[in-house]
Amino acid sequence: MKRIPIAAGMLAATLGCGGEPGRVAAAPAADPILVPVHTVGAPGGLDTYRAAGTVRATRRADLATRMMARIETIRVRAGDRVRAGQVLATLERGAVVAAGSQASAGLELATTNLRRMERLYADSAVPLAQLEAARAGFAAARGQADAASAELGYASLVAPFDGVVAARNADPGDLAAPGQPVLVIEDAGAREIVIGVPEPMAGLLKVGRTVTVLVGAVETPVTAKVAVVVPSADPMSRTLEVRLTTATPLTPGLTAVAELPVPGRAAGELLVPRTALVERGELTGVFLVSADSTARLRWIRVGRVVGADIAVASGLRAGDQVVALPSQVKDGDRIRPVAGRESGQ
Repeated sequence: MKRIPIAAGMLAATLGCGGEPGRVAAAPAADPILVPVHTVGAPGGLDTYRAAGTVRATRRADLATRMMARIETIRVRAGDRVRAGQVLATLERGAVVAAGSQASAGLELATTNLRRMERLYADSAVPLAQLEAARAGFAAARGQADAASAELGYASLVAPFDGVVAARNADPGDLAAPGQPVLVIEDAGAREIVIGVPEPMAGLLKVGRTVTVLVGAVETPVTAKVAVVVPSADPMSRTLEVRLTTATPLTPGLTAVAELPVPGRAAGELLVPRTALVERGELTGVFLVSADSTARLRWIRVGRVVGADIAVASGLRAGDQVVALPSQVKDGDRIRPVAGRESGQ
């Protein structure tokens, strides 16, 4: 029996399937890797620190009661304008009125007793000790009456200044607890922007200095001035509070990011994020995004550290894009860049 060579058998099978001899099927191209990139920048002269904060009213009051009672009426809603001295809410005062009546009766009795003791003492009918006891009883009764009167005043919530109701936290029938805000009133006038900055930077911010603030989700640029640098650090964030004022009408509660220029970069100096560096032995490089959307390893020479960035002495130009997370790619990988930030921003 004559044997057919294996190669010939494979060729026959290929021809039988419609294939062409000498042709090898190409491997499917790999999908590009989605990677964040940073743009090498050289704005020159200054670094920019982005300090987060919020917009708030210059005056704000949380109206609460010092007594435990049911809320009887609330006469305003969120957004309503109020006047100083206006009664905004009342509490059930039955128990308070009863206590006040009892205190008034006690004061009346103590007053009558004191007058009687004074007449008797004038006639030498009672010793001085009894008169002093009557005087002490009268003082105690008067104190109780004053306290009851003050307690009755806590049964009403009054606007402390002209403003707007920013929040209504309860409804009639709810139980008001001491210290729990029922209404929040904000001054309808000026606004301020409050940010937190590290201690070294706070020392560079002088009162009256103008800064740019990006307000809200769309980051609307607003010009503001430094009004106050609070000389006390927050124990949690270790930052100092800086208050900015602006003539632009703003909505309280919006986020605000102040762009604070601080010295740190030499003019024309190129920076890349330190997280983008690839270190192999004594060599330092980055993955450069090439024109054909592939990652190409580029060796560079670095200089001094500037915050989260590092200066590039050679190997890169302004506008080059580098891969932010080099551990995700290798030389020659097809990539799809996703914008990150400009170096030094």
